[in-house]
Amino acid sequence: MKRVWPLALALVACAPAASKPPAIIRECSYDVELKPEGRAHVEATCRADGAVSFRVAHRYLKKSVSFAGPAHGGKLSYEVDLARLAGSGRDFDRALRVGDSFVAPMSSVLLVPEPLSTEIPVKVRVHAAAPIAVSVGLARDAAPETYRLFAHEIPVATYFAFGKLQQRTLAVGGGRLEVTRLDGELDQSFEDVSRWVETSARAVHDFYGAFPVPRAQVTIIPVPGRDAVVFGKVLPESSPGVALLLGQHAPARALYSDWILVHELFHLGFPSFYEEGKWLDEGLATYYEPIIRARAGLYSEAELWDEFLSSMPQGVDAFTRSGLEHATDFRGVYWGGAIACLVADVEARKRRPSAGLEVGLRALREAGGNACEVWSLAQAMGAVDHALGAPTLAPIAARHARRGSAFDLAALFADLGVTRDRQGKLALSNTAPLAAVRRAITANP
Repeated sequence: MKRVWPLALALVACAPAASKPPAIIRECSYDVELKPEGRAHVEATCRADGAVSFRVAHRYLKKSVSFAGPAHGGKLSYEVDLARLAGSGRDFDRALRVGDSFVAPMSSVLLVPEPLSTEIPVKVRVHAAAPIAVSVGLARDAAPETYRLFAHEIPVATYFAFGKLQQRTLAVGGGRLEVTRLDGELDQSFEDVSRWVETSARAVHDFYGAFPVPRAQVTIIPVPGRDAVVFGKVLPESSPGVALLLGQHAPARALYSDWILVHELFHLGFPSFYEEGKWLDEGLATYYEPIIRARAGLYSEAELWDEFLSSMPQGVDAFTRSGLEHATDFRGVYWGGAIACLVADVEARKRRPSAGLEVGLRALREAGGNACEVWSLAQAMGAVDHALGAPTLAPIAARHARRGSAFDLAALFADLGVTRDRQGKLALSNTAPLAAVRRAITANP
């Protein structure tokens, strides 16, 4: 019988002595063999000047990892029970099982090498015996079945799936979108779902002027009994992937009228932040998602402004009182951030109606600021403002990020010609002071 070593032993057995300088890890490789019952056998090897240890990326993984022995010479053999990790829940940020297929982030199977630094290259071979299909969102390496990332990216590394899968690759402008469907029941055919994904991706492509990244993965996860798009999330490293919970009975109209996929795909074109700027990251996606859909003919101008007029007031408290960086709930982060983006877009278009905030976002993406990269908030805003030719985002952040500042959102809507009549019905005025700006926001450039 194979002996299973306690996790604590595997993590500390090779720790360097206190009197020695810390090891320098040169590179690591992982060979991940996926089994049909939901287990991953992993052989990890690190080349280093000194002793190497390994740790789980997240504490909840401890009970699902078992070891064939302690780490030795930078090598460690272990298994991850993804079936156990999945349990009966629907948390694809740990692991999720649908029938005979699984989806999980790579952080669930890759242990983090230590001592950790930011420039440790990692190669990962992921494979399984036929007939198991495999889909991996990591950036591809030259060798077959092999992918690459940096060790510090492991805790947020993107999704992979295996088992009984349907797969299709879509060409969107200069980008490639790999669509994977787990094997649960869906009323919509895989062809119909792929067509919807492509329509959404092309709308995002048209906004940025190019697909935001060279390659991305979308994993469709069927949810029994539901009739809508349920939830979605992006993991950005080392190549971005979107996991999407899709209701079994969702009709075509529910797909094309939903906001979640466009929101997640928008994120691909904007850099990640570290412990700051969530209001800008989510605010931009919240603000531009309906605009993108309106320009693509999936949402009307009236629907867009009715949504903004109804929903943006949820973010006023964060914008005017607590400050956007201190917001912790959906209303403050998403809708407070969306207010900031509307204000910035309007300010930019006051100078030139055809050159809104998106001009700066396109320049930022062209400079390499996509979801795979981590920038500082100041760097991102500086790049946007530079492209716009005048301070635009930075002054808004100065007034509303760390602490709130008074602002009359209702007056801005009135100036844009967005109001309600006595019956509460939306009214759009073309004689309002900023009516031309309002029309420019939804117009295709």
